Amino acid sequence: MAFLPPPQDRLRQFRELLGLSDTPEANPLTRWADIFLPRTAELADKVEGFVRSRAQLRIILENQPTGKLNANWRSWFGILFTSGVGEDFMAHVWKSGQAHVIHNIDHRYVTLAYNIARAFLHEIAVTALPLEERTTALTALDRAVDFSMLVETDAFVTYATQCELEVIQGISHQVRNPVSVIGGAARKLLRLHPEDGPEREAAGTILAEAQRLERMAKNVNAYMDITTQQASFRRAELDAVLDRALEKLAAASTLPLAPLAREIDPAAAVLSGDPMELCVLFACLLDNAFQYADRHDPRVAVKAYPAQAQGGFATVVITNNGIRFDQSKTGQAFSPFHSTQPTATGFGLPMARVIASKYFGNVTLAPLEDEGTRCVVTLPLFAG
Repeated sequence: MAFLPPPQDRLRQFRELLGLSDTPEANPLTRWADIFLPRTAELADKVEGFVRSRAQLRIILENQPTGKLNANWRSWFGILFTSGVGEDFMAHVWKSGQAHVIHNIDHRYVTLAYNIARAFLHEIAVTALPLEERTTALTALDRAVDFSMLVETDAFVTYATQCELEVIQGISHQVRNPVSVIGGAARKLLRLHPEDGPEREAAGTILAEAQRLERMAKNVNAYMDITTQQASFRRAELDAVLDRALEKLAAASTLPLAPLAREIDPAAAVLSGDPMELCVLFACLLDNAFQYADRHDPRVAVKAYPAQAQGGFATVVITNNGIRFDQSKTGQAFSPFHSTQPTATGFGLPMARVIASKYFGNVTLAPLEDEGTRCVVTLPLFAG
């Protein structure tokens, strides 16, 4: 997989939070460049010595071009004391974080290497700088190393996650074609055996499982897409979102949908979020509510009002009159692939919670006193 470009806006935000700037005049470390830069090779050798002292790291190093690690640390040191923590510095550290994933380096060793560099920089500051400049220098050095570790960790996590997502999506994509072929063969067998019998029963079972696998592959892709896309805070009218969610269910569900009772406080009628993602969220939750409602007299209701304990948020409560939720199963309920329904894929509740989390909300389940389940969703209100 190719290197990902650095997310400049996010990295600049990290830099600002640490009180750093990319302008040369705002980089205090350039004041002491003539003291620190002559010891560049010493730092690079120190880090390389640490790497060679660990068997796991030494094997990786010996399979790299000679001097590459040393050159990378010399470059880090040089940019820091000449150009500061600007675009070049961020690009250098960001690329190194991704390289650590490619070479399967234990991230704890990366943290140790940066702390070796920190201790080395502190030693120079304490022994070579005038007493009145040491506090300023030590603070600036700490911020620079902290920023390096933050950028490197962000790159490491982002790249590792993207690699995993591509593998999962690749598997999902490759599964769909064989499943379609299996489903087609099962349909052909059903046509060849119109009468009830073991052949027709077996073909029906194969077709049902093929359809479930196909739905699962689609849900995996949808789940991965939702986890990787950035949140989009836009105006989303709750009534319209619920209407679209019901249309989505009516097209996909085998169960007849009962009328949905609604009680929406005008102060909670407009949410903030991507309307399409919120449609998926409520489709998942309403599907769950209808699935577990009373089979003979299904009743599902939605009530929305401003959250009392969380300003700027709405509380949306979905209730049904069926099976009471077992709170000891909460962990399983929100885990992908888990479902008590034999034909379900187990992605509904996990997907709903992921979407709610993207918008700083949450989804919880609890049993009602007599019968049924209460699902509580918190989502931000639209403030525009």
